[in-house]
Amino acid sequence: MYRVRVLSGYRVSIPKEVRERLGLKIGDELILEVEGSRIVLRPAFLPKDPVFTMLGIVGGEERELKEPELSVIKELEEKLKRSK
Repeated sequence: MYRVRVLSGYRVSIPKEVRERLGLKIGDELILEVEGSRIVLRPAFLPKDPVFTMLGIVGGEERELKEPELSVIKELEEKLKRSK
């Protein structure tokens, strides 16, 4: 969880760790959704479930995968092999 401040013009800054994790660049579009009393921002170039993109199941902009994501992919591949 991150705490950000609303600045003049109702701007907020996305923390560096989040920008790097999601591969956000200046000019990228974000989807803003209101869920009850929550504001949810997500990159427009990622599907709702980025795991599908990582596995190549749906299209999406490629990005460098981090260790946690690689671990999830490895575990899913192993489960798929065992289920055959």
